[in-house]
Amino acid sequence: MKNKVLRYKLLIVSIFIGWIGVTITPLFDSVTVTSKYDLTKHRLGLPLPIIEQHTSLAPLEDAYPFELGFVSPQEHPTTLIAGNYLILVVTAVLLFI
Repeated sequence: MKNKVLRYKLLIVSIFIGWIGVTITPLFDSVTVTSKYDLTKHRLGLPLPIIEQHTSLAPLEDAYPFELGFVSPQEHPTTLIAGNYLILVVTAVLLFI
């Protein structure tokens, strides 16, 4: 009985750590933007992109290349890529168990 309770607690802690770990990855990711990069679909997340930001940025021609990370979701609509998010959370949970 005690073993089952410990396994349950380990599963809950693993889910929490996996969820938090995957959710914060876009904050630490950045992309090198060149003139061919589509800024309207800016994707971030490690190792798979989990969010897509629809930016309306228009940099000057001499500004390339530059690093672009997470931009304000209040100014740029942000969508979650649910499939990649779920895959990464499940993988992280399985690694912690």
